[in-house]
Amino acid sequence: MTIQRVAAFHEAGHAIAAHRSKFHTLVGPINLQQYGAGQIFVSLSKSKLQAAGKPATAASQTDKEVATDLAVVLCAGLVSERLAEEKAGLKANQDCAVPDHDLMKQQLVNAGLSACFDRHETSARQLLEFEWALVSSLADLLYKNVTTDPTDIIEFIKQHAQP
Repeated sequence: MTIQRVAAFHEAGHAIAAHRSKFHTLVGPINLQQYGAGQIFVSLSKSKLQAAGKPATAASQTDKEVATDLAVVLCAGLVSERLAEEKAGLKANQDCAVPDHDLMKQQLVNAGLSACFDRHETSARQLLEFEWALVSSLADLLYKNVTTDPTDIIEFIKQHAQP
């Protein structure tokens, strides 16, 4: 199997975690050729922030709950790879998560939190294990379409998600 197959699981994990996120959303296409370069485009969602009673401003990035939410989204890429290693025999690539982990540590520290992210990985793992059929299906879609638009990804998640 090629590295793109692992990349598909990595990006599917991020996309599902972002979709399920309390404060963030997927805002850009996923291009598997950018795997390892911090490809996922996630942003604070004004509507999600407002629904949670948070200010819909960039200042919310330093909110502890918002930073923790982003940490789970960022951990989800490598966690998804690790699950694919366990369930599908793929080889997880720790090096490709370095940009995710660097950004996560920066955001956690900016919010006054510890840069240790074990508990965020645990949260991501729980989410992705519960959603594993969706992760696998989305990874298949991403693998077949090297570049996929965010609206197509979100629609796919909505159509295939567990109730």
